[in-house]
Amino acid sequence: MHGFLYIILKESLKYVPIIGPGMQFFGFIFLARKWEQDKPRLVHRLSKLAAGGGVEPMWLLIFPEGTNLSDNGRETSSKWAEKKGVEDLKHLMFPRSTGLKFCLENLGSSVEWVYDCTVAYEGVP
Repeated sequence: MHGFLYIILKESLKYVPIIGPGMQFFGFIFLARKWEQDKPRLVHRLSKLAAGGGVEPMWLLIFPEGTNLSDNGRETSSKWAEKKGVEDLKHLMFPRSTGLKFCLENLGSSVEWVYDCTVAYEGVP
């Protein structure tokens, strides 16, 4: 991979000693997980990324599930599946797509590729 890497993370990670300031230095995007508060931040940051004009490749990494496979997250995902009439997932959660959709709309034509990856953690049932 080459170019610039930006990661969208939950805001609490910016306060982790040593790692947090490093992520801030590299321009990672921190979100409060409250859309009213996050939307203006995303508009500002994404407009800067889109304005880069593709001179250098840019990678934007997001985790649309918004959390790990906790009981609370599982419950929300199960309710969504029931509401939509789809089979619930056993080892995954349905992604929260608002942020992804918003990013793609705001980055416009500067996005050529979207990679969908699933992260698995060894030892997590």
